[in-house]
Amino acid sequence: TRFLAQCLSEVHHDVQLEPLLQPLTDETLGLKLANTKPDARADIRVRGFWTDCNNAFFDTKVFYPFASSFQSRDLKRTFKQLEQQKKREYGERIRQVEHGSFTPLIFSSCGGMGQEATTTVKRIASLLSAKRSEPYSQSMGWMRSRLSFCLARSAIRCIRGSRSLHRTLEPAPVSLVRDEALFE
Repeated sequence: TRFLAQCLSEVHHDVQLEPLLQPLTDETLGLKLANTKPDARADIRVRGFWTDCNNAFFDTKVFYPFASSFQSRDLKRTFKQLEQQKKREYGERIRQVEHGSFTPLIFSSCGGMGQEATTTVKRIASLLSAKRSEPYSQSMGWMRSRLSFCLARSAIRCIRGSRSLHRTLEPAPVSLVRDEALFE
């Protein structure tokens, strides 16, 4: 998410990470799964990405395609289902309350992208190549490479945990009871 926001801020002036969505007042959302929490957030907001002067909201999801819950499904269908799930969660609220567009960015931890993520990454690469005056293939290759490293880093964090400086480990309790039989 942070990498995509950095790329977007290079080609757009109004980019925001984890923007707080406006609270619901009298709006009723038709879907049960819609996010109605007062502190709901999207991952990224960009003004003018798809159309001039309109906000585009993005929310990302990374999944492991070899998990037991996904193994019996076709990968393309899994991407589509996860995109639809994100749209049900955020789409209606963003259209009605924020008056913007919503795009789910679904990635697999192995490097795959959903259709909408692919379209978004292609658009960002196109904008970057125009701004940097470099070939589209070079921008796209750079983005795919960086995305692969970002996905690998997130998978490692899930397995190993964070290297945060604030993480403290509690010492294991030590028993100081001396067994006399060991010393005789």
